[in-house]
Amino acid sequence: MKNIYIIILIFCFLPSAYAKNAQTTIQIIMDDSGVLIEPTEADQYKLQILSHIKKLVRKREFANAHIDVIGSSIGRTIWSGVPMDLKRKPARALTLVNAIKSIPTNCNNLPASFMELKSNLKALKRQGFTKAHVIVFSSLIHTPRPCTDTTKIILPQSPPIKGNINSALTSSDIVRSISFNWVSPHQMRVWEEFLQPTFNWALMNNVPITFQDIERSMFSLQEGLTLEVKK
Repeated sequence: MKNIYIIILIFCFLPSAYAKNAQTTIQIIMDDSGVLIEPTEADQYKLQILSHIKKLVRKREFANAHIDVIGSSIGRTIWSGVPMDLKRKPARALTLVNAIKSIPTNCNNLPASFMELKSNLKALKRQGFTKAHVIVFSSLIHTPRPCTDTTKIILPQSPPIKGNINSALTSSDIVRSISFNWVSPHQMRVWEEFLQPTFNWALMNNVPITFQDIERSMFSLQEGLTLEVKK
C-alpha cells in the first residue's frame, strides 16, 4: 500500500511540474492606431497572427506560453493569456480580436509601447521565465504629443527618441527572437538605421531578428510565426 501511495503522489505532481516548466512568453506589440498603413488589410493579418498562436497548443514549448498583447495606441498591455484561451475560450478570444482593431481616431504611442515591453520582460524574468519571443506588428509611425485630428505627419519620419526603444529590445537576456511586421516602406530605412544597436546585439547573442515591410509580412505571416524553438 505504501508503494502505491508513493506512485500516486508522483503522478499527482506531474501536471503542476509541467506547468511550472512553462517558462516561455510571447510579447506582442499590436498597432491599433489610426496611422497604421492599410488598416483593413492589416487587421486581417493581425488575426493571422492570433490563428498561428492558437495552433501553438500543439507544440510542447509553447502550449502554456504566457502571452501579453500591448496596444500601441495607449502603450499598455491590453490582454494577457495562453494559447488555449484563443482555442477554447471564445469570449476571451473575441475580447482580444476587438481590442486589436485599428481605430482611425487612435494615436500611436510607440515609446510607451516599448517601455511596457521592457517592464513586462523584467517582471516575467523575476517570475522565472527564461525565454521570450517579441513580435511587433506596426507601420512604425509615431504620433507626436499632443496628438489631435490635425496632427501632421510627414514620411519618412524619424523614430522617437523617448522610450529608449533599443534598450527595451536588448536589455533582457531572455529574449530569443524578435520580429517586426507591417513596417511602412517609407519607414524601413530610417528604422533600420535606428535599430542598428539591436541588430548588432541580436547578431552577438545569436537571436534571430526579422524586419519586414508590408508585402513581405503578408507572405511570411501566411506561412507562420518566426519563433525559435531550439533555444
